[in-house]
Amino acid sequence: MFQHEPNQAFYRIKHVEKTNEAMAIDTLLISDELLWHQDVPTRSRYVWLVESVCDNTEIVRIFSNLHVFREQLGQLTGVAAILQFPVPDLSDQEDDSYSDEN
Repeated sequence: MFQHEPNQAFYRIKHVEKTNEAMAIDTLLISDELLWHQDVPTRSRYVWLVESVCDNTEIVRIFSNLHVFREQLGQLTGVAAILQFPVPDLSDQEDDSYSDEN
């Protein structure tokens, strides 16, 4: 699916937050490690995101460290949003600030 429709998934936290604001998220995938992060503001950011997506009645999948997919997700950013519809403003943006987001 994502090879044919690359605008249907995002892996950067800023993009995921913006797609959440647009209520475009169908499924949020997140590593439990982010929800237990030692840095309180970082942890709060991800907890808020999960709660917000839940409030919008979308699906949230939290992957524990025992799950194989968590390792794969962790190799990216630890969070991903699968969208109901494309968000054109984000698909055109280049994100060179990856290290600033995590």
